Amino acid sequence: MKRFVPLFLPLLLLITLAAGPAQAQAGLSATYSADVRFPEAITFNLEAEGAADINDIFLRYRVDMITTVEATSVVQIEFEPATAIDINWTWEMRKLLGSLPPGTEVHYSWRIEDASGGKLETPWATVKFNDERHVWKSLTESDVTLFWYTGEQPFAQTLLDAAHEALERLARDVGVELDQAVEIYIYASQYDLLEAMIYPQEWMGGAAFPDYGIIAIGVAPHELEWGKRAISHEIAHMVIYQIVYNPYNDIPTWLDEGLALYAEGELRADIKAALEAAISRDSLISVQTISSSFPSDYNEALLSYAESYSVVEFLIQEYGKEEILLLLDIFKRGSTYDDALLEVYGFDTAGLDDLWRLSLGLEPRQPTQTAVPQVTATPTPDGALFSCQGTTDENRRDGLTVLVITGILLMPGISEVIRLRVRRNNR
Repeated sequence: MKRFVPLFLPLLLLITLAAGPAQAQAGLSATYSADVRFPEAITFNLEAEGAADINDIFLRYRVDMITTVEATSVVQIEFEPATAIDINWTWEMRKLLGSLPPGTEVHYSWRIEDASGGKLETPWATVKFNDERHVWKSLTESDVTLFWYTGEQPFAQTLLDAAHEALERLARDVGVELDQAVEIYIYASQYDLLEAMIYPQEWMGGAAFPDYGIIAIGVAPHELEWGKRAISHEIAHMVIYQIVYNPYNDIPTWLDEGLALYAEGELRADIKAALEAAISRDSLISVQTISSSFPSDYNEALLSYAESYSVVEFLIQEYGKEEILLLLDIFKRGSTYDDALLEVYGFDTAGLDDLWRLSLGLEPRQPTQTAVPQVTATPTPDGALFSCQGTTDENRRDGLTVLVITGILLMPGISEVIRLRVRRNNR
């Protein structure tokens, strides 16, 4: 994946969050705090004293996120033993795939040992990884909180209303709702957003972190209509992620993106036109192909989004929302694509492709045409409609395993929210 570092680095504001002293135990006492330098780093500070030399110090920390097993990272601090210690350790975000999103809560604790066998474990403290370079205002309704710093309250209220309209549409037509609260950070421009990211793509107009329940999007007040669609799309991805999260398998891309487009409401004119043109020429991409990453070619990717919407609409209209809800529930168990479809509908992906084509007035594909190789997109400097991003052992540092990120294309003809996500093998 191409990494982009902004030419103009932001001024970094240092924030000190004092956690206070720990109770003395076995002759040991400690005072500790954490400094946030967004989006670059968190520095954990410790002052400790003891009657005997302090010879071992460990920092433990964990991040609030959706995970199967809560992971706590442990760092052993290197220092010269003494009866009074003043040390710190910095968590550098550049060691990750990208920075933590704004608003992430990090919990931490210190373990201190001295030469006489005395031990002290401090109470867990919390530092919030906030972007304090801006003066944020907030609106909260139900499980959604929207933060913004440019524009009047009606601007923010319109965006918040769009999120709730999407949630209501998903609840009514699909039967899915948020399981956990979501925070949306509205940056005033793409430039401001890029400054809040580590290694962003040049074309990125937004980022979503489903593991953390956080969305960040660059929306200027004059881009309100675009912002409403972007928020509707991303809040839908949040709902689906929370509903189907499991450590074993993912859901087909056509289902994920189709539901997100469905949450936006009426299909956008250019996407609808792409679908109608492909139907008239009988040049639809197979459902098997759009189960994986979308093509990087602009026109093919646009058609992939259009078809995803059409397939989801077909399933809802033909079989009802109860079956879609059941399908999502089966995917939550880690089922493969074909097994899940067979259990709910009685047909596999190829069968879905044939029935969907028939509903559009087209003939089913010949058997030799159903085995279509998967297409994996590759990001390009001028932007790709869909990208797939994996995680290597080298990326899995500091107790974090996966970042699921969403980008938004900022190019003529399309301002569509797109996903960069880890795609597990469909076993």
